[in-house]
Amino acid sequence: MAISREKKEQFVAAYVEQLAKSPAIVFAEYRGTTVQQIQRLRSQMREHGTGVQVVKNSLMAIALKQAGMPVPEEYLAGPTAVVYMPEDVASAAKALFDSIKDLDKIKVRAAILDGQVLNAEGARQLRDLPSKNDVLAQLLGAIQGPASELVRTLEAPASELYRTLQAPLRELALTIQSYADKGAQAAA
Repeated sequence: MAISREKKEQFVAAYVEQLAKSPAIVFAEYRGTTVQQIQRLRSQMREHGTGVQVVKNSLMAIALKQAGMPVPEEYLAGPTAVVYMPEDVASAAKALFDSIKDLDKIKVRAAILDGQVLNAEGARQLRDLPSKNDVLAQLLGAIQGPASELVRTLEAPASELYRTLQAPLRELALTIQSYADKGAQAAA
């Protein structure tokens, strides 16, 4: 069944829209999987803000070109599913590889990350990247460490002055207490 030119243009526009929102995409072959398995994968990936779309290779090539991305034609052959990765690529990649480990029929072919084509092994390494939350925590730690040290450095002279002034006052209080104790003993 042939697809009309208008329908093809709609597919390309939809692909380009998804590509614009995705810093990374993964190409996977799904030959031999059932519709239910693909739907389960879509559902699992949706939980991580990631979309899975079965694509027509020739239309995806056009969309990649329109989006200004490289067109890895060697990976656009046979039944192809594209996984669109959101901002947190590492978390999405971990979710993808966890989801497909039970689906031995789905094979990751390649990925595109920030305009660079990665082979299957490179695509697998996306899951080893630190997640967005990990990077933010590391950044916060890097900022917080020097800030804490600065506070301690600025606080040190004030603490030293307090201890210096406190010592004679403590001495005076002990002396007064001693005289008060002696006076109380003499009165008794």
